[in-house]
Amino acid sequence: MPWDNSTRLLTFWSNQGLTLPRGMVELKIPAMLFFKRILKDVKPAAGAVPPVERRSLKRYGINPHFPIKAVLSYSGPKGSHPPLGAPPKGWHWKGRQLDVPHPPPSGTPRKSWQWKGRLLDCSERGARIQMGPTLTMEARDLCHLKLTVEEFELTVPCHITNIREHDEGLVFGLRQDIADETTGKAFGQLIEVLALGSTLKLHGKTTEPDNSGYLVEHYVSNRPARLSVWRHATNEAVTAFEFQLKDNLVRAAAGHGMQYLVGTPARSATPAQAEEIKRLFNWVVPNLAAAVPEDVRKFLHRYAV
Repeated sequence: MPWDNSTRLLTFWSNQGLTLPRGMVELKIPAMLFFKRILKDVKPAAGAVPPVERRSLKRYGINPHFPIKAVLSYSGPKGSHPPLGAPPKGWHWKGRQLDVPHPPPSGTPRKSWQWKGRLLDCSERGARIQMGPTLTMEARDLCHLKLTVEEFELTVPCHITNIREHDEGLVFGLRQDIADETTGKAFGQLIEVLALGSTLKLHGKTTEPDNSGYLVEHYVSNRPARLSVWRHATNEAVTAFEFQLKDNLVRAAAGHGMQYLVGTPARSATPAQAEEIKRLFNWVVPNLAAAVPEDVRKFLHRYAV
């Protein structure tokens, strides 16, 4: 069998959770890191956490403008039926209904049982996602949370810890069940992206121009993030910024291009590093804390393209 045909067949069987024919092996798609050249020191998301420590893990809110898509895929216990609200789709292959004598194994995401939702927040231990009001699942049900940011995808194995009703639908509390290091590190990178911007607070601002002739204000975080902003003294319009994101630095001024720097002391990033730093900046800006003024957000958004 040609390799491309066998690959498609393996993918199909793996996605449907079916027992593979004798002589064929299960296809596993490796997890993808969001960043390979920066954020390398991020620790993998925590595994088993004691209840006392679990309550202290901070949740990082996700702005609706943050470019992430979330899909919840029901896995369920072995032998379970589709949850209420599941679309009644059969499993088809070239127009023929497949004869499936046994249900897919527990923990296998099922393509027919997937629903889009809005990711509300994330922590090292899991996430909360808002779903439609008609979906009926139960605590402890197994699921997969598929997260997509631009061309990057991450699938996080989870189980449901709680379900709460809200005016706009149901909010599912998910606890991640990550077992492999790569998936854990990718999820840890996502947490870091959310945290770097959402935890900024005003640290100080000048009321008189400094030696450069501009008004300056600083926003800092308990994470390795610091945003400095320069304003015209006459009308307080934003004219420049410097954004530290861990070991990376992004600078820009009105009428000029962006600068990407790395390390201490700061030095120009390589083209490959600059590409990832720009991606990091583009993802952090839509999730800035409310403490950052609207005019500063708009100025940064001009460069987050």
